[in-house]
Amino acid sequence: MNADVDVWLHGALHNCDANDLLPFYAILRSIPNKLLGVVAMFGSLLILLVLPLTDISRIRGNQFRPLMKLGYWFFVVDFFILLWIGAMHPETPYLEIGQVATAFYFIWFLAIVPVIGLIENTLMDLAIEKN
Repeated sequence: MNADVDVWLHGALHNCDANDLLPFYAILRSIPNKLLGVVAMFGSLLILLVLPLTDISRIRGNQFRPLMKLGYWFFVVDFFILLWIGAMHPETPYLEIGQVATAFYFIWFLAIVPVIGLIENTLMDLAIEKN
């Protein structure tokens, strides 16, 4: 009976589908310092809470924001790169790709989103003044 439980438990642990955590695992592995890697991994989840504060555009939806639409697809590609890197072994080409993708992930929330909002607000103000 113990052998059956062991086989079942071993199979259950190896069949666990954790593909949704692979991007965060890639962020964890991309930073050489273990403590900073853990901080970055949890920071990558908590930075989602900062997004309403960093998006300074007056238009809330992306439907009427062409620059944000383009930037969104860059972010989606970056997320899939992190997903792919999280499934790879931490070897030389994958490690560097993961570091670049991790840097883009954090730069997206802290710099690119506010800059896109500022550019779109400025362009909207210029269009309104022109009319």
